[in-house]
Amino acid sequence: MRNLIKILSKNPDLIRIDNFKEKTSKKRYASSIHYDRLYEVAREYAHFAKDIPLWRVDYQTIEQNFNFGIRIAQEIKLTVEDVGRLFNEHLPKFFDGGCIGFFVSGVYHKTITEKDVLKLNLRAFKVSVSGLGYRHPAGRLEIIGDKAYYLGIQMEDGEIQVFGNTGNHIGGKMRGGMIVIHGSARNFVGEQMEGGKIVIKGNAIDAIGIRMVGGEIVIEGKAGHWIGAAAKGGKITFSNFFPYPSE
Repeated sequence: MRNLIKILSKNPDLIRIDNFKEKTSKKRYASSIHYDRLYEVAREYAHFAKDIPLWRVDYQTIEQNFNFGIRIAQEIKLTVEDVGRLFNEHLPKFFDGGCIGFFVSGVYHKTITEKDVLKLNLRAFKVSVSGLGYRHPAGRLEIIGDKAYYLGIQMEDGEIQVFGNTGNHIGGKMRGGMIVIHGSARNFVGEQMEGGKIVIKGNAIDAIGIRMVGGEIVIEGKAGHWIGAAAKGGKITFSNFFPYPSE
């Protein structure tokens, strides 16, 4: 007891209520300045997507992810720069890749304008990312890396620039705008394409412009088989065919 009295006599502020409140307030403030709403958005999406196989790309999965992105954007006002940070810094903490591109497309869909540039880094992810530029309405996407699949599906306008190679399904059912791949693409470029333009600076493999009805595909390198199969319109140009072992 004497020791306690001695301590209190030297430190009278220890029992002051306002001092306790001040310390508690400082602790809460310190906690609040470390809060990152973009991290919370990524965490909320991870919770939403936990039962959705992120390797699956079908109409239901696409719309689920895209519409959740739109709902998030309605609840939390995010700038185009915020969306870039969300993709480049926070989503890789929860996802290796998968169809998260459809979600991101929903997040920026009603925010991006003609003058905006959204920069996305695929190198932050371990595996491929599907769905970037889904229904892209305006502005420019600048994508770095080689892991883009299902890119620019149903693109409406604007521009997508990819600095790297891409996988399958580029510009499917594309309606307008331009996609430029500063590298090579794989299969199914411009499938059922209706409008716009796709430029592949390198090569593309098979099934280019299948069931195409409009628009233009330019392959500056070589192309494989089934070029323009069942197409009813549009234009496809390429430098030469790939030499196949069977030929």
